[in-house]
Amino acid sequence: MKNYQKTKKLFILSCIIAFIFALPAVFSAGPKVPYTHDGFYSTDKIQKAVHFVSVEDIEKSLEGMKPINVSFDIDDTLLHSSGYFRYGQDYFQIPNDPRGKISYLFNQKFWDYVAEMGDEHSIPKQSAKDLIDMHLKRGDKIFFITGRTKHSAAKNYTSNKLSKTLKRFFDLPEEIFVEYTAATPVKGFNYDKSYYIKKHKVSIHYGDSDDDILAAREVGIRAIRVQRAYNSTNSQKLNGGYGEEVLINSAW
Repeated sequence: MKNYQKTKKLFILSCIIAFIFALPAVFSAGPKVPYTHDGFYSTDKIQKAVHFVSVEDIEKSLEGMKPINVSFDIDDTLLHSSGYFRYGQDYFQIPNDPRGKISYLFNQKFWDYVAEMGDEHSIPKQSAKDLIDMHLKRGDKIFFITGRTKHSAAKNYTSNKLSKTLKRFFDLPEEIFVEYTAATPVKGFNYDKSYYIKKHKVSIHYGDSDDDILAAREVGIRAIRVQRAYNSTNSQKLNGGYGEEVLINSAW
């Protein structure tokens, strides 16, 4: 009996350990791809030379082209929203969950809270405003695609609260519906945003994560990296790590 109990405990422990090591794959939206180029982290004191582009450079590259569709990630691309995620770490952790400090990301109550707040306390990034202004001036159509999980009630007002905030922050002529991927790829795609980029016939996608760049490349469109804020709660990624264009001065 003692041996049985001991074996049972060892089995449970091994399952927990295996589960913990599998977490990055569970939470990740798509397969990891090794970096192919030297790049830099936003927090580096010295930024290496990468394929930097300015808003003016992007605008010039589109000269003579008809209006296009462009899409934006939200967290750390449009908004400095780390305050909500820091709050989630303190107040929405799942007790005794082996995922530890990231367990709140799997708590629907956290996502409901974020949706109900509508990012009223997030800070819009100036670099994002400059980009959006340029695309609006060109007559381009804008789409927002986020890896967040939508409100459990799935009512329009919960989604539109964020839409209203983005409309106000970026002086948009109208509310833009937000696509929520829940960091889950649609069947047939490797990355969570790929389906939505293709769905909306997007030509340029802007994002701060590796998956943003890889999703755009998966469907064969132009990807431009936006730098994460220096004090983001999200781990820094290698700007230019895939040889992609990097928006200069876009950490704020």
